[in-house]
Amino acid sequence: MASYKNLVFKGGGVRGIAYVGALRCLYEKGLMRSVERVAGTSAGAITATLVALHPDDFASLKAEADSLDYARIPSERGEGEKEGSQGLEKDRRMLQSLGIFKSIRCTTRLLQDKGWYSSGYLYSWMKALIARRFAVAKEAYTFSDFQNPAIHKDEKPFLDLFITGTDISNRTVRVFSFETTPDMEVAKAVTISMSIPLYFEARSYQYPGTDSPQVYADGGVMWNYPRGLFDDRKYGRRIVGGINEETLGFFLYASPESTRYKEVRGFLDYIGALFESLLLEQERTVLRDERQSRHTIFIDDLGVPQTQFEIGPSCPEYAKLMGSGYAAAEAFLGKRFNFALLLRRIQKRFGRKL
Repeated sequence: MASYKNLVFKGGGVRGIAYVGALRCLYEKGLMRSVERVAGTSAGAITATLVALHPDDFASLKAEADSLDYARIPSERGEGEKEGSQGLEKDRRMLQSLGIFKSIRCTTRLLQDKGWYSSGYLYSWMKALIARRFAVAKEAYTFSDFQNPAIHKDEKPFLDLFITGTDISNRTVRVFSFETTPDMEVAKAVTISMSIPLYFEARSYQYPGTDSPQVYADGGVMWNYPRGLFDDRKYGRRIVGGINEETLGFFLYASPESTRYKEVRGFLDYIGALFESLLLEQERTVLRDERQSRHTIFIDDLGVPQTQFEIGPSCPEYAKLMGSGYAAAEAFLGKRFNFALLLRRIQKRFGRKL
């Protein structure tokens, strides 16, 4: 069985739960021992960070993943926003029950911060998750800190971490890592990477070497599946036809049999549909490149929408996504993978040849 030095996780919203199931298969087969670096976009950035923290075993990784309360991710309340007095809270609850308070708060955020919801909960969760793996307390942990085992718990090294974001100001992709952004807070990089445009507030960050801060959004806007990030000899010795054979990718795709697109009725429905449409051509590009596809585990999302945040470890969809990820990895690694058959199935989703 092949060994892999690099793992790459595509974006996919809440469906990224399936990646945890796929990782279970890799742990069981002993393939995680050779991994040196990980990369991810959006939901894939969350998974990549979990892996980069180098948990002792799969049970530890799953426990961390399960601690993410998806229902709290699209938050009306921004970072640092406190509850008011008892009287104000009573008024707030009354207005919220009428649907007014939410509209005012979210509309204001959309106009000022370019997003309907706050991603403050996810940022706070990621900060706490990372802090638990350090022996030295800091306000924020950077990519440089990830490279310094002396301040890690038990001085355990982490894996190299790479995260993508979209620099809206300059219409370009940015890669966040120790190589490119050593002083950047990792939790902020992850939050940028999963900030679906207009759905979540935009983020500001000044990329090294630039003159002023830029506006950032979800990395999936321009590079939703950054598997090619490691197609360089410094990341592996087996480069064949420009493809690093020591890189394994994880690619969530919409189930041809189960996907039923939600009707576009309101503003948030429109945002979700628009973002999904933007990602379709990127998926086609990957599927056209057979060299890259043969080093990719394709995972059926079983029709679960990427913004179905009402999901948790006790939900049937959660277990199904975990199972789909595991089954896809097992089939791929067990050499029962039939790429031609899978390609035909995925083509049904697009309604025509790629």
